[in-house]
Amino acid sequence: MSWPIRTRTGSRAGRVRPGADPDVRARTARVRTAGRARTATRTGVRALGTLAVAAVAAPLVSAAPAAAAPPPPCLTSDLALSWAPGGTAVSGGTDPGSSRTAVVSLRNTGTATCMLDGFPKVTLAQGATTENLVDQRSVSHSAVDLEPGASARFTLTFRQGQSGDDGVVEPVTAIVTPPNNTASKNMRWRWGPVAEQESAGQPRNFVGPVVAS
Repeated sequence: MSWPIRTRTGSRAGRVRPGADPDVRARTARVRTAGRARTATRTGVRALGTLAVAAVAAPLVSAAPAAAAPPPPCLTSDLALSWAPGGTAVSGGTDPGSSRTAVVSLRNTGTATCMLDGFPKVTLAQGATTENLVDQRSVSHSAVDLEPGASARFTLTFRQGQSGDDGVVEPVTAIVTPPNNTASKNMRWRWGPVAEQESAGQPRNFVGPVVAS
């Protein structure tokens, strides 16, 4: 009695049956290796694509420009000082007891831009007798940049005195030291007698900060 013989049609791709021909096994191995290479290539391409999209989507941050350094302080030797219009002082003085103002101009005679910031020091002198003006701290101020040839100014405020009275100085010279300097320049005083500041009283002789002209 004979039994029917069953045969299988088809097989799984790449499966090599025991005893298969060596050439078949070699071809199968090459197919598997090529398949792995194609898979690795596709994975690498997808990864590079993801990185490229992320780089495009990332916001561009521009570097902040470096702040320009401020100019150096103006040197006394580079400043020309002169009396300027705008004050209430009268040549020779007038109305003893009144409060008067005089304006000083500072012109940059140097070759580079410089800066003035703060209060000048001012001393009124008559020989060995002097009167120091205090800073007018109630006035706000900021730094002033002076290009070559440009000017700034400040204001002196003083109480007019009566010649010959006690507590009165009759200045000959105003000694001015610009801000951030130790050297000074002298200006001929032309505004008459000045009542000295009383130590216990309200300031009446003071100097304002340098401001732009």
